[in-house]
Amino acid sequence: MVSRTLLAFCLISSTLSSIIMVKDSSGGRPTLPDSCLRTCAGSTGAGLRRGWTVRHRSTMEVTVDMSECGFVDTPVVTTSLAGNGFHDFLQGTSAPWEITKTGFRLVVENSGIFNPSLNRVHYYKWHVNWIAVGYVCEV
Repeated sequence: MVSRTLLAFCLISSTLSSIIMVKDSSGGRPTLPDSCLRTCAGSTGAGLRRGWTVRHRSTMEVTVDMSECGFVDTPVVTTSLAGNGFHDFLQGTSAPWEITKTGFRLVVENSGIFNPSLNRVHYYKWHVNWIAVGYVCEV
């Protein structure tokens, strides 16, 4: 479902004449021109343990690298956690932390059903899908 949504978003974005940033990541009015905006998207890869770490028994995190997007400032980031099971029982799946122009962290934790683990990341093919919109040039 997320892949179809991402595809639809990309198709719609490519057919529009421009992208407009109404509020930037700080909630203020953007100071750079809309012609400098870029939409960049990616995934951590289904079931790949790379980048995931266990913080403690009920919490895990993954660091997402967006450096190839070429942002010059902090972009607006939307995330989701996809997989083949039990990812919908975790909290924090759409709440990225420490967003910078080159990446962010996603921290997920137990919602009372079970504790996340590296084995579950692999077995259930959990992965973070993300879309970022930000500036790639400065005036």
